[in-house]
This record gives sequence, structure tokens and C-alpha cells, in this order.
Amino acid sequence: MATVLIVDDEESVAWVLAHLLRKAGHTPLIASNGAAALREARAHPDLILLDLGLPDIPGEELLKRLKRQPETAGIPVVVVSGQPDAAAVVAESGAHAVAAILRKPLLFPELCAVVDAVLDAPAGWEEGTGHAIQDRRVRLIYRLVTEGSNALVRKVCLRLDADRTAQWGSTAPEIPSWAELARLARWEGLLSDAEGRLLADEPAAFVEVH
Repeated sequence: MATVLIVDDEESVAWVLAHLLRKAGHTPLIASNGAAALREARAHPDLILLDLGLPDIPGEELLKRLKRQPETAGIPVVVVSGQPDAAAVVAESGAHAVAAILRKPLLFPELCAVVDAVLDAPAGWEEGTGHAIQDRRVRLIYRLVTEGSNALVRKVCLRLDADRTAQWGSTAPEIPSWAELARLARWEGLLSDAEGRLLADEPAAFVEVH
């Protein structure tokens, strides 16, 4: 399985996340501040779970440093934050290359679905990398996984994973359709009607980005 670096200064939260990741078969590493995270990241973990409220380096600044350094730039990052405006904080920092944003507290199924989908995703699907920024549907999906509720993020990741692996049929009850995801995204105020129709009518383009 994967090595996942947990960057969080709250020891209890970090240990809970580590326990959940071990339960899912992954190997967790823990860094309690930004300096430790930069050191641990040089070992190139498969994924980083990043809290924004760090004591020494703001999380958004740490994200920018990780993406500037060639040896860590390719590591996917999932922001796990209790800040209600986490998406705005990340966007305003100019650090756009996050794979998803999850809000604390989060549930085990949400964490597993997102971690598995991000680990399995082809390189370059985050906003601003590869060909993704040229594809409107990819940008819509990226908006959902960085600004949507945890429940919506989990549903999007389940749909993406199903499309990618063909492990489930598109009509399986636990896998929402793109039309259903478009409806939920409109309900959360993330998509306009026109954007919702685009997402519902077209397949997830990012699964074909290489």
C-alpha cells in the first residue's frame, strides 16, 4: 500500500488519522510542524495530508514550498482542515495544486475514498498541471473536490474510482451518477445550471489525462 505523511500539530488528530490509515493498509508518517514536514517529504511519501494551522509555517506557505521543490512537487496533497474557508485560503495563497480538501471532523469512509482515488489518479489532474487546466470538465471536478462538502467529495471520488477501474457498474447503488453529482453540486451552490449540465452529460475527463 502507500506511505502517507500526516502534517498536523494536534497530536490527537494526527494519531487518529494514522490509526485510520493503518486500518486501510497504509503506512503513516507524522510531522507536527512545517519544518518536520519538509524533512519528511524529502523521503517522497506517496501522499501528504496537510493541516493549514501549523505553528511555524502556515499550511498554505508550506504547500507552496512543497510545490516549488522538484523533489516534492509531484507528491499529491490533500488538505485536511477545520477552517471553513480552507478553499479560499489555499486559492488566495496561489497554491492551487491540491488534490482535494477535506473538512475536520471527517469519517473513515470519506478519508479512505479520497485517499484511494488520489493515489490511483494519473499524474497531472490537479488544477494547473498537465493538460487539466485546458479542460473545463476537469476544472469543474476539481472545484467539487476542493470546495464541496466532505460527503460530496467522497461521492465524487467514488464515481471517479469507478470510472477509472471499472470495478463497479455505473448503476451500482453506492456509486452516484454524474447527473446526481451535478444535482448535489448545484444544491451546494458550487455549479451553475449550465455547468451542472456539462458535468452530467460528459464523462470525467481527468481520468484520461496522462
